[in-house]
Amino acid sequence: MSEVYVMASYCDQGKITLLLALERYYRAQGKKVACLQRIKGQSDVGLYLKEGCYQYSLPLEAVKSRSALERWLPRGFDVYIIGISTAYSPIGAAYLDLFANYNEIVPYDWLGEWTDCVSNLIKSYSPDPGILTFWEEARKRNLQEKKVQEVVTGVPEPLDSPCLDEKRVLHHPEALVFDTFEPRMTLPQSNKKVIAVGAFPGEFWDVFPDIRWYGYDYVRFIQRLEEENYDLAIIGECSNRSLRLPIKPKSASVICYQPSVYPPYNQPGTEFQSGRNFRRVYENIREKPVGAPLAGNGFSYRNYQNRFWLYQTYPGTDIVRHEDDVVYCNGWVLPQYLMRDGFLGV
Repeated sequence: MSEVYVMASYCDQGKITLLLALERYYRAQGKKVACLQRIKGQSDVGLYLKEGCYQYSLPLEAVKSRSALERWLPRGFDVYIIGISTAYSPIGAAYLDLFANYNEIVPYDWLGEWTDCVSNLIKSYSPDPGILTFWEEARKRNLQEKKVQEVVTGVPEPLDSPCLDEKRVLHHPEALVFDTFEPRMTLPQSNKKVIAVGAFPGEFWDVFPDIRWYGYDYVRFIQRLEEENYDLAIIGECSNRSLRLPIKPKSASVICYQPSVYPPYNQPGTEFQSGRNFRRVYENIREKPVGAPLAGNGFSYRNYQNRFWLYQTYPGTDIVRHEDDVVYCNGWVLPQYLMRDGFLGV
């Protein structure tokens, strides 16, 4: 059994900084640490890479049960640190249901006013009042049924409880709460020659340990792309949605996480629909088979209407499309799914 620490937060509360500080703490003790987050695309991946961390994503299907989560926890680590953003949204709450103990992040500037501050933040993100009602009910239920440890970030001076100071020093990590699980996920290893650029799922590093990664230097990557002396090219995401690549390899396979680099690629619009049943979304996640509709064509959740329940960058189009030796991933499609469906060979 391994220790699994969950750090729950809303947005911009210092979660990644805290996770990295805890990762360094346990790594300094000689322990092997895996960092995971509920699947969210390219956000934060570069920060983990910069710190030399093992980083993985938890898909939505992992919330189905304790054993389902264990099938997505990679074997071989002593400590697992999971970041859950938007913790009391229908999706975030479904993840938290798996744990009896978790740590809740509170910024120092919000002490004593945390609930009001998060309420205002939620209102700024969504005009639908239903999400705030769901958030309040979910948090109240968790505080009643679970052990929740508060962790304060950005403190000017250390407190007598778990906290992260302004210099990013972690204090009292021994007081953080955790659950224990039996990790069961194993990934195959391949000696294929792979080149990559941008942000892509960290699991690829386990499958292809000799990846030649060009960071976000697309100019150098394109030069190598032209040579075609490799087996696979991974075109990862970046924040530049106007980026276009001038060539496609002719003799090597490509996995592309930013379909817009090879036009034409139309991006359908998304219309907001109010009055959504957030409780029903939460219940569907827990009860329905993966791939079933979550909430009709409602705003945020329309983007999850695919066979993997992954957030699609371009809603209304295929989650995976294979064309001219290029596999287009319209979202953070994990290599496990690509291998399972025959899009990626090792």
